Amino acid sequence: MPVSRRTGVNITAIARIGGASIGRTAVVPFFKRLTSSSWQFLSDRVPDRIMLARRFKREFGRAPNLKNPRTFNEKLLWLMLYYRTPLATRLADKYEVRGYVAERVGPARLNELYGVWDRVSDIDFDTLPDAFVLKVNWGWGANVFCRRRSELDVPKTKEQLAAWMRRSHYWSAREWCYKNIKPRIVCERLLTDDRWGIPPDYKFFCFGGEPRFVKVHTDRFGQHGRGLFDLDWQVPPFGYGPPSTGQAIPRPDNLDEMLHCARSLSRGLPFVRVDLYSVAGHTIFGEMTWQPSAGMGRFVPDRYNEYWGDALPLPAKTRSRLSRARA
Repeated sequence: MPVSRRTGVNITAIARIGGASIGRTAVVPFFKRLTSSSWQFLSDRVPDRIMLARRFKREFGRAPNLKNPRTFNEKLLWLMLYYRTPLATRLADKYEVRGYVAERVGPARLNELYGVWDRVSDIDFDTLPDAFVLKVNWGWGANVFCRRRSELDVPKTKEQLAAWMRRSHYWSAREWCYKNIKPRIVCERLLTDDRWGIPPDYKFFCFGGEPRFVKVHTDRFGQHGRGLFDLDWQVPPFGYGPPSTGQAIPRPDNLDEMLHCARSLSRGLPFVRVDLYSVAGHTIFGEMTWQPSAGMGRFVPDRYNEYWGDALPLPAKTRSRLSRARA
């Protein structure tokens, strides 16, 4: 069957959507004539299950076992398809999650909020502090870091924010938790650190409400350091995602405090990654991530994929009838 190199989707299957049928000899010439917007329109209508399975097969060379998932990555895909609750949407929303954090661990763990807007045109840049970060709330990587407002290219910033606001991150990786978020722009204090420039970012992998491993990023915009540790701050016999860089990353003095926050925030959830910052020994909440690497992270050695999978207890399916129809 012909497959689109751009999307990895079976284009013969797409050609039958809506009852239409195109002969196999005509499929490839037909799709070559499509514009980018047409490709997007058609690929958006492919069910989540098909898109996720295609992405998984391209990445790992085999189809995922979604009927009886065993590995960590298979279980993350299962959660994308079947763990569809309002709470998943709330915690993925970088603005709405603030209320949840305040309820669970107190408002002192929240970064200072300067403003939140529904439209780019509502932002009055002249009223913002000299340093800040702007975030779009319905995805990841949609951040503008400003160290000096006088040096910020405001028109370019508005253009970039508007582009991020137009399309949910759900459509790029089919992470359902982002799909129904109301798009907003959030402005918070730019966190800084005397040693690293920006504070270390601690990502706690929490299984059934219990943190088990933490991945640390230091000096992300300089001599970027990465390391994976267990809760005793020992390097485990495997890697996950981008490999560790080998820099010495000391155990933080407030690790116990961060572990308490991670446990409180992940309590009652099958799996979530809780991201925290350490700023002058004080714990500040970053975000909560349901599916790290959209379920496509690699383990080295690969057998630890199943080791992490064994630690992830899957809940009962929670999808509504409407969700099933669209998946």
